[in-house]
Amino acid sequence: MTRLLTLILLTGAAHAATVTPGPAAPRPILPASVSAFNLGNWMPVVEHVSTLNALKPAALRWPGGNVGDEQNRTEAGLQALKSSWTLLGRPPLMLQTRVFARPGGEQGGNAAKNTPADAAAFVRMARDLGLTVAYWEIGNEPDLYATNRSDPSWTAQKYCGVVRAQKAAILAADPAAKIAGPAVSNPGPYLDAVIKECGDAFDLITWHLYPSNGDGTAAQAFASAARATDTVNRVRGLWADPATNPRAQGRPLAQGVTEYAQSYRSDRATHLSDAVGGLWAAEAALRLSEAGAVFNPYFSLMATGNHGLIDDAGFPRFSYAAFRELTHYRGETVDLTSDDPNLWVHGSRENGLITVFALNTAAAATPLTITLPGYAVVGAKTITDADVNADRPPRPLAVAAPLTLPPLSLTRLVLKSSSPSSAELP
Repeated sequence: MTRLLTLILLTGAAHAATVTPGPAAPRPILPASVSAFNLGNWMPVVEHVSTLNALKPAALRWPGGNVGDEQNRTEAGLQALKSSWTLLGRPPLMLQTRVFARPGGEQGGNAAKNTPADAAAFVRMARDLGLTVAYWEIGNEPDLYATNRSDPSWTAQKYCGVVRAQKAAILAADPAAKIAGPAVSNPGPYLDAVIKECGDAFDLITWHLYPSNGDGTAAQAFASAARATDTVNRVRGLWADPATNPRAQGRPLAQGVTEYAQSYRSDRATHLSDAVGGLWAAEAALRLSEAGAVFNPYFSLMATGNHGLIDDAGFPRFSYAAFRELTHYRGETVDLTSDDPNLWVHGSRENGLITVFALNTAAAATPLTITLPGYAVVGAKTITDADVNADRPPRPLAVAAPLTLPPLSLTRLVLKSSSPSSAELP
């Protein structure tokens, strides 16, 4: 029987914010929904194996980003992928087929391998190398081909034609293959048009989430985290409506966000490699997972300008520390609701323990007291930008009430059952 859970957050004498159970029932947590990452062959994985494996990668997307429409899939490229994939524990892969090619031809005189036959050859190469492929994603950000690549012929209808042709070739090579797409740069009219034109062609509907170019305020950046949940729900509504999804009525919907970060500007550090970017990334991952998106690789694993959980030299960023904490988000969800907009709270339960993730987006410290009948706080660790920049591990907080959450911090609290009946909570 579920009992009332109350977490009292004392933010000063004039205000006491509370976190109470939300309406959602517990649901299994899929590791690929919170611990997946984009991988590219430019990343020196071999130099940072232990650091990267501390993230417990549950899924990887390759080649990651628009490089997928710049380079052919070759056996040498897949051999390099296999090396990094093996070092990272061989988690399920999403492999991206090539779709776009320059109208004037490729550099060096090499023809672009973006035909259905090339997609089938890609499948056979991956199989021969023993790669474990969960999804084949058709292209990358086709909504930008008309603008960023100066080829206005790439309508949603043209893309859907390519999807159907590549899918047929892929299934001929592997009848059990699963198809993902359209991997648009952000949700919008192009995604809507693809769902309407060829929603039935996909096993996984994919999109990217980049709310800004890093030029907004911290408050604006944090507010944009709501787009994660809002878009999952919006796509769910599109899928259910015969007017917006006439071809796949009755088919179950699975969604994946195959790139996400607060900003798309790899050349700008603001809201990517700082605490704001790290808190946003962790919150987006948690919201996507709770909303039901199943395969969500963050962009990117490492060494992609200011994108990447660790930089070119292997130095961890706040986002790395945040995703390392999310390796503890396992088991089943515990739905929590905060009445303090500056405090984001999420919970999980596994092996009799409840883990609470408290993301303090305020620029001030927040005292925290947790009251949960039948449970007691047995440990708490927090991370801040100062800790990350000083190369310090998460630091313990005194568990005596009230705890104090530092400004712009992510704190993980562990609660242990103090009575057998409380195993039913919350």
